[in-house]
Amino acid sequence: MKFGLVVPNFCGGVRGAEIPTLSNLVGFSQKSERLGFDCLWVIDHLCVGWPIYSTTWLDPIVTLSAMAPVTKTIKLGTSVIVLPLRPPPILAKEIASLDIISDGRVQFGVGNGWWEKEFEACGIPKKERGARSSEGIDIILKLWEEDSLTYNGKFYSFKDVSVVPKPVQKPHPPIWIAGGSAIGKAKEVYQIKADPVLKRVAQYGDVWLSRAYTDVERLSGDWKLVQEYLKEYGKSTSKFTFAHITWIFLTEGKSESTAKEMFAKCLSIPFSDVKKEAIMGTKREIIKQLEDLRGIGIQYNVLWPTHDDDELLNFLSKEVLPSFA
Repeated sequence: MKFGLVVPNFCGGVRGAEIPTLSNLVGFSQKSERLGFDCLWVIDHLCVGWPIYSTTWLDPIVTLSAMAPVTKTIKLGTSVIVLPLRPPPILAKEIASLDIISDGRVQFGVGNGWWEKEFEACGIPKKERGARSSEGIDIILKLWEEDSLTYNGKFYSFKDVSVVPKPVQKPHPPIWIAGGSAIGKAKEVYQIKADPVLKRVAQYGDVWLSRAYTDVERLSGDWKLVQEYLKEYGKSTSKFTFAHITWIFLTEGKSESTAKEMFAKCLSIPFSDVKKEAIMGTKREIIKQLEDLRGIGIQYNVLWPTHDDDELLNFLSKEVLPSFA
């Protein structure tokens, strides 16, 4: 099992004028690389998603571009780009450029999005998000793999378009697609139809980035569907990765009120939901939760700290990474 970290580049919302500095981002990225984590992941939200979050984040591509020259080996991932809001040819160029300046370290994570205000601001009907995601991935992959592309789709049509340079990684950076079942308030807000999302994951993805938090039964059920769809598309499960992203908080030496306060700086959902959804507890409890996830086949965990927490990162580096290698 491999482990990546979400970069704590929070801004806006309840954090007001609190903006992460370049030195903070550089320090976190270099520390994460030194501690042996596989990848740095950056969230994408145009607006503060108040139904779920109490903050937003710096732009992921800009943030990862700042981290590329100050690191050497750690991968750089988008977790995840809200694909329907971005023109595919522009995004293909941006990700290829990031892959070049990072010497082939990009992990390209995409998702449908859910926050209606972001769709409203960009003039994109939210009801089109799934279809736009499928078409967007199809265009990006073909632009990366073909010298010249003529495309006639539902949303984009063009003739003899060539986007260069191509990514360093061949045939392209790994495609991580997020989605699937949700629980708690997220289920109500996201309004997910898991089946078409999981089919898209199998058709286009190299990795499924699941988001049912730590609900093992729901994750396991979705994974069975993904495997069925992989077979339909003639793809091998042995070459496909089952990944998972969730918040993590080490409670040892901390009161519940401290945990509640830290999560309130990130999330607007009830703390009762947070306790059900996040990996949270003592060192022993966290290891047990990770073992449960490994038991259903999860091969990769994207861990999402509430802040730059040295105690948590050192524990993960010294006790978790070696144990789950």
